[in-house]
Amino acid sequence: MGEDTNESGFTFVEMILVLAVLAIMTAIIFPVSAKWIRTASEEEAVQALIASIYSLQAHSMANYIVTKLEFKHSGTEYTTSDLEGNIITKTVFPEGMRYVGSSQFNVIEFRADGDIVKTGTITLSTSTGLIEIRLQFQRGRMIIYE
Repeated sequence: MGEDTNESGFTFVEMILVLAVLAIMTAIIFPVSAKWIRTASEEEAVQALIASIYSLQAHSMANYIVTKLEFKHSGTEYTTSDLEGNIITKTVFPEGMRYVGSSQFNVIEFRADGDIVKTGTITLSTSTGLIEIRLQFQRGRMIIYE
């Protein structure tokens, strides 16, 4: 019986080197991907807010009732409800995003015919800066400024 000395595999130093390279790549990629995920979720939250406003307006017209969207808890969430206070939906903004209290109003109300009660600008603070949503007269569309 002869001894076969052909051994194959990786040395400990080679494995440490590979792990170090992977750790460095992870350290570089993780902050970039975390920022991208946060930005994407904030964009989705803005679109959800706009959809909530349109939905609330349609709800007012369909049921001929007064409805409102109100920002609460320091601007980190908003609720939609009817005039009696029956909550239709409650939505929380992603972490780091909020309604800016210095905006022109913190309640958006629709008359029973779907017309907006008061026009103005809503300002949202996000990780990438401020976003303004301007609400126009009656059943007009919203203008978004980033």
